[in-house]
Amino acid sequence: MISKSTTLVFLGRSGSGKDTQIDFLFKRPDFAGAIRTDTGGRFRELAQRDSVLWKKAKDVLDRGARQPDWFAFSLWLFLVGEKLKSDEILVSSGSPRSLREARLIDEALAFMERPLAVAVLVEVSPPEATKRLFARGRTDDNKKGIAERMAWFETDVMPAVEYYSEEKRLIEVGGEPSPEEVFKELEEKLEKYFR
Repeated sequence: MISKSTTLVFLGRSGSGKDTQIDFLFKRPDFAGAIRTDTGGRFRELAQRDSVLWKKAKDVLDRGARQPDWFAFSLWLFLVGEKLKSDEILVSSGSPRSLREARLIDEALAFMERPLAVAVLVEVSPPEATKRLFARGRTDDNKKGIAERMAWFETDVMPAVEYYSEEKRLIEVGGEPSPEEVFKELEEKLEKYFR
């Protein structure tokens, strides 16, 4: 059982299956009433709006680039502020995507008097992630955009992974078997971590 006030942040390359694993988690009884933030999905939704800010965000998305830290954290904080009412479990997909964001999320959680985030890394190789993204076929899943995301995962996201690892707040699962097998490993590691 995962206790209330837990915050899980899911990290992994685009196409790693993070959201599929979160979907599985949300079927567990202890996740009833849990809150989910998906900054990537929210960016894609808001990028359809006709304003200077959201047109710029759309341009960044279309290029497969990463939104600025201040922007991604502001959106994450807005979603948390909008949804979190009490001591619900909080699950984040799409944030953090940098060390700076990871530290800002920790600062925000400390301000809300919640335990610091525990990161879940869903690890897949770049070739496997690329294959999955081409199969998914979203508009930003083009050759250039995918290559860009694979590159900034290494340069930007990995320092956040290392931060959580050094802090002993990292759970790693192999993301290449079937989704069900990945989830089995995830459940085992979550139970071990939180017991």
